[in-house]
Amino acid sequence: NRRSTIAPYQADFLTNYELGFKTSWLERRLKLNGAVYLQDWKDFQFAFLGQNSFTEIHNGPDARIKGLELDASFRVTDRFTLSGSGALTDATTLKNLCGIDDPTYKCDGADNFISAPKGTRLPVTPRVKVNATARYVYPLANGEAHFQAVVAHQGSAASDIRTKATAPLEQFVNPAAQTGPLKAYTTVDLAYGLDWAHYSAELYIDNVFDERGELSRYQECGQCFQRPYSVPTTPQTIGLRGGYKF
Repeated sequence: NRRSTIAPYQADFLTNYELGFKTSWLERRLKLNGAVYLQDWKDFQFAFLGQNSFTEIHNGPDARIKGLELDASFRVTDRFTLSGSGALTDATTLKNLCGIDDPTYKCDGADNFISAPKGTRLPVTPRVKVNATARYVYPLANGEAHFQAVVAHQGSAASDIRTKATAPLEQFVNPAAQTGPLKAYTTVDLAYGLDWAHYSAELYIDNVFDERGELSRYQECGQCFQRPYSVPTTPQTIGLRGGYKF
């Protein structure tokens, strides 16, 4: 750590247990894959701007992440295919996160306080992420043309793990609320393309409705909660792709 008054941070460890499957049905017209997993994250590392805006890296309490992932593809006809995927994630702390590092995680020492109680969701981790794709292909000019539409949705999440405090100092009072949440958002992408034996071209519009979803929010200094910065998704983008196979 840059400040000599902050103890060095230690290694964190992640143990992952996962069970998955890959299947095909209806003469391979339907493919369904999935996985369930459980992750035990011991002494996870997290960082924030502390006193004098120096970055502090600390070890948090243990966390547990439970998740389910599914993806499916269905060939409705020889020309029309629907596909999609989704993920459900439950990521929470198993003990209190203390304002001052406390190996007991009780946070009851002198000037100490609970910065995030047991069961707090990990930040920047939405519970739900889903997307769906529709693709139609047909023969055209000695090649193949396609039209594709993609819809993607991501749920809300906190921007900071420090969601609660009992300290009187303003900079320690609920940094997640002061920085602001990452709100849920939905984007739509469209594309029309042509494919030949060696050449391909595609006209696309990404983020059709110019949705400004937020990927993260942060502060430029340790006491700048009134001026948070955000990192948005890529704005509406129109372009043309070209390719050659050799």
